[in-house]
Amino acid sequence: MHDVAIIGAGPGGSATAHYLAQRGVDVLLLDKADFPRDKTCGDGLTPRAVSVLQDMGVVEELRRVGHIIRRFEVFAPNHCSTADALTMPNGLPDFALVVPRLTLDHLLLQRAICSHARFEPRVHVSALHIEESNGTPHVKLQGERDGRRVCFGARLAVIATGANTGLLLRTGILRAPPRVMVAARAYFENIRGLTDAWTLRFDGAPLPGYGWVFPIASDVANVGVGYFKHDRKASALGCFESFRRSPAMQRLLEGATQAGPVRGYPLREDFLTSPTFGERALLVGEAAGLVNPLTGEGIDYALESGRIAADHAYSMLECGRFTPQQHAAYDRALRERFQALFEFCAWVRRWCLHPIALNALVAMANRRNDLRKKLMNAVLGGAPIRGKPTVGRVIQALVGR
Repeated sequence: MHDVAIIGAGPGGSATAHYLAQRGVDVLLLDKADFPRDKTCGDGLTPRAVSVLQDMGVVEELRRVGHIIRRFEVFAPNHCSTADALTMPNGLPDFALVVPRLTLDHLLLQRAICSHARFEPRVHVSALHIEESNGTPHVKLQGERDGRRVCFGARLAVIATGANTGLLLRTGILRAPPRVMVAARAYFENIRGLTDAWTLRFDGAPLPGYGWVFPIASDVANVGVGYFKHDRKASALGCFESFRRSPAMQRLLEGATQAGPVRGYPLREDFLTSPTFGERALLVGEAAGLVNPLTGEGIDYALESGRIAADHAYSMLECGRFTPQQHAAYDRALRERFQALFEFCAWVRRWCLHPIALNALVAMANRRNDLRKKLMNAVLGGAPIRGKPTVGRVIQALVGR
């Protein structure tokens, strides 16, 4: 019997494990894979993510193995661009990082293990049940490892299974499969002209959506595309090929070589309507729909929600109460931190992911330094606009009048 069993050892699960284990909590961390393992992703770590990673004590090592990003650049559909240095509010770091998930996830798992979390690889958890032992309820986890059935017990479960909703559907936490957006990425080497900038491109990307170029080294980049239309016929690989064949990308990738295959993946971004907990279970990161609906970024929200989940789990363990009210307190904490931001980003996506609006917005940003910085901060998870995001409110907040 463990205090907490965490299902999924990605950034959200490992962060939760670290923050609980360093407080002396008996943590069991499970994953269906052995590590190191790759994960299809854009590999970007925003300044908000870097802030949590600093708190976890792993940023210096990540700086050695990753690529430091100090600027942000956006290309409109008409090929005009706007760029600025990363200047974040509230004391956040003034840089971002790009670190392949193969490296990032393994490092975060090792940090959790060093904090005395117990890790069990190759465990596919298929069911959660609430059982009683000596009159005390607990969570029973059932699954398989290497073809053999396994069972674990814990006072509380944390589900950090990313976009994989199988367990959530089987437990009834999710009533139906959520809608997802699709993305695809590939690595390219020998690219000429890369800088220390994150590049978002709406020129050549299928709308509503965008393409990206995230440098991993001076001549290596993660190149990808996200497509936000909820269409079962949408092909992530088709969107990627369309983006790669665009004139701007053909110029950038001239002479470059693709390293490995193009990989597609789904992204949940339904936090605004998603459950965040079940009976004796807290949901973390993408399992709670925490993927930015404007950018598709999820590592920041996985890390932050993991830290919030650890705080609430520790409080429940300390008082020995696992009531619906305490689970609801976790939901309120997530809503207070992310709800307004996600409402704003979802509204902006509907409003401005059209060529004319995007062209106008980039032109305005080039004329106004304050607007450019506010747009960048919003995209990177800075302070959101409070209240209903009407056109007038958005323009007033962005322009600062």
